[in-house]
Amino acid sequence: NIRIRGRDCPKPVLTWAQAGLAKGVMECLMEERKFLSPTPVQSVTMPCLLSGRDVIAVAKTGSGKTLAFLLPLLRHVADQPRSQMGDLAGPIGLILTPTRELAIQTYREAVKLGTATDSRIRVVCAYGGAPIAEQIGDLKRGADVVVCTPGRMIDLLLSSSGKTTNLRRVTFVVLDEADRMFDMGFGPQVLQIVQNVRPDRQTVLTSATFPKQMEMVARRVLTRPLEIIVGAHSAVCEDVTQVIELFDEQSAKFLFLLKLLGDWYPARANRVLVFVDRQDSADMLMRDLLRRGYPSQSLHGGKEQAERDQAISDFKSNAVPILVATSIAARGLDVPDLKLVINYDCPNHKEDYVHRVGRTGRAGRKGTAVTFIVRGVDDKHVPGICQALRASRVPVPDDLSKLSDSFTARLQAGQAEAPGRGFGGRGLDRIEQERQLV
Repeated sequence: NIRIRGRDCPKPVLTWAQAGLAKGVMECLMEERKFLSPTPVQSVTMPCLLSGRDVIAVAKTGSGKTLAFLLPLLRHVADQPRSQMGDLAGPIGLILTPTRELAIQTYREAVKLGTATDSRIRVVCAYGGAPIAEQIGDLKRGADVVVCTPGRMIDLLLSSSGKTTNLRRVTFVVLDEADRMFDMGFGPQVLQIVQNVRPDRQTVLTSATFPKQMEMVARRVLTRPLEIIVGAHSAVCEDVTQVIELFDEQSAKFLFLLKLLGDWYPARANRVLVFVDRQDSADMLMRDLLRRGYPSQSLHGGKEQAERDQAISDFKSNAVPILVATSIAARGLDVPDLKLVINYDCPNHKEDYVHRVGRTGRAGRKGTAVTFIVRGVDDKHVPGICQALRASRVPVPDDLSKLSDSFTARLQAGQAEAPGRGFGGRGLDRIEQERQLV
């Protein structure tokens, strides 16, 4: 189920050899990672990028979008003149991500593949919360690819009167999880960075969801793009079993959570990711679970970067089998043995639901996602979840369908408030107001 919009699309590749990868990269993929052949999104996206086209890649979570743009990017960089230490040539490839965790994960993947190439591509990761002096030193020693968050990239471009790095040589730009960056309010920063890159660049937008608001952005940063859609927009992978639980009051959620953990926890290999909406809710729920004997960690934007890194490391190594997180863990987090995702607080729009649920059932593995919905509290979010279920070809429970129809009727009658659709973040405006007050 692959759709391609655009003209002159190259033929897909069916093997890694057809993509023209280096021998070391193929060995890394096939022998170490056991990826014997490209996934559907990789087989279609890679030849488009290798031919120099701008691409919009929309595919389900866990389908291999990261490799789909990393492999052509590394081959593109390997064919360019290399930068030397101290020459301030700047990077050739630039990958922008919405969160620090996704930047770190993409960086580690790029390093593995970059060292497997014949030219030993140098990759630098730059994100807020980490010492900027170390990142400046890494850039000055020479970087071929930079994986970064938008805010920290602008800080680096402005540091030392622009002598730290520049974008003059960037010819390959990736906006990974592009819709999330604009949803979080990073739109002006992203556009400012892209507009300062040379006009003959090649640009890639990737995500599992591509709302209509992103079409305007795509027209501004892409040139004659090929839009590749694998599956359906805002759809969950078929390997995920989606379960909806309805409650009449908030207090019933915690009791049901304990019941779920009682069923899953005895097998310590079954890690559990619990999503909540607010930072204080994550810490409170973690403390409640610890009091009841469940080892857990919390992850949210209010923690220091070292704490966030340690929480993810403990979760991936199974030192702590339960992670309570806000939606910063909803994008890109790849934990191979994650079997259960629980939406303790209902996602506030369809795209957030798809990405949260997509943390399990990755790369052909099976998983389960349970979403808690409280009648009278989460009604406005129910229509979006119903749309995501239908897009994933999952039957909508009768109770949930009735709740959705009831809210839609009240909304049409002017008796209810419409839910937020994302892309309403005012974070940059708030920060600017605080700076002016200071």
